[in-house]
Amino acid sequence: MVDQNDRSARLLVRALYYATDGDRRWWLLPTELNDLTKHAIAVAVDRGWMLDRGDSVRLTEAGRDLVTHGD
Repeated sequence: MVDQNDRSARLLVRALYYATDGDRRWWLLPTELNDLTKHAIAVAVDRGWMLDRGDSVRLTEAGRDLVTHGD
């Protein structure tokens, strides 16, 4: 069963995948993120689906695979 934190991270990874057309590029984050989004980023980074450099994020190969192949 997927918990809410994991679900939010998965939705964020999927949104980033479609926003970047699945490309390996950094996506500049808005300056003010809500706590749910910040936590989703942290979970996605912890799971190895995303890289975070403070002002921007990008998907890892595992993040792209999550969207294209599922679990």
